[in-house]
Amino acid sequence: MSTQIPRKWYPVIGAAAILFAILLAGCTGTNNGPAPVTTQATPVATSPPATPEETTAVTTTTATQTTAVTLPVATTITEAPTTPSPPAAVAVTIQNFAFTPASITVPKGTTVTWTNQDSASHTIVNDATSTTALGKLFSSNPLGMGQTFSFTFHDEGTFAYHCGIHTFMKGTITVT
Repeated sequence: MSTQIPRKWYPVIGAAAILFAILLAGCTGTNNGPAPVTTQATPVATSPPATPEETTAVTTTTATQTTAVTLPVATTITEAPTTPSPPAAVAVTIQNFAFTPASITVPKGTTVTWTNQDSASHTIVNDATSTTALGKLFSSNPLGMGQTFSFTFHDEGTFAYHCGIHTFMKGTITVT
C-alpha cells in the first residue's frame, strides 16, 4: 500500500530539502570555508493521476555530493476583486436652522447620522414622496443640542426630508 503526500506539502518538503542540501554543503567544506554550491533549475513535466502540473527540478552540487529535488512550480493566486465597503456613517450637521450638507449622495448600505448643534430642538422626517407601502421611511424624535439620529439606507433612490418643527429646513439623500 502506498501513501501519497498531499500537494499542499510539496513546497514545504522541497524547501526543507533545499535547506538541508545547503546546510550539508556547508558542513562538508574544508577549513577554508564551506564548499561551493551550484544550483540549477530545469523545467520537468510530470503526470500525476489528476491533472498535469509543471514542476522544477533543482540540483545542488557540493564538492562531494549531488542532491536533486523536484518541486512544483509556483502557481499564481489571483484574489477576487473586492467591493469597496460603504462608509460606516456620513454626518449631517443641523446648525443655524439648516441641514449641512443639505444634499448628499451615498452608496446603498450607508448610515447617515444627523447631529443637532442648535439650541432649538429639531426633527428629521422624510417627505411624503419618500414613503413606502408600510408608511414613513424614517422619522426622529425631537433632538436637543448635541443629540443625534441615525438611519441606514438599504434602498436606492432619492429621499427628501425636512425638520418636522421647522418645515422650511429641507434636505435630500440620494442613494446609489
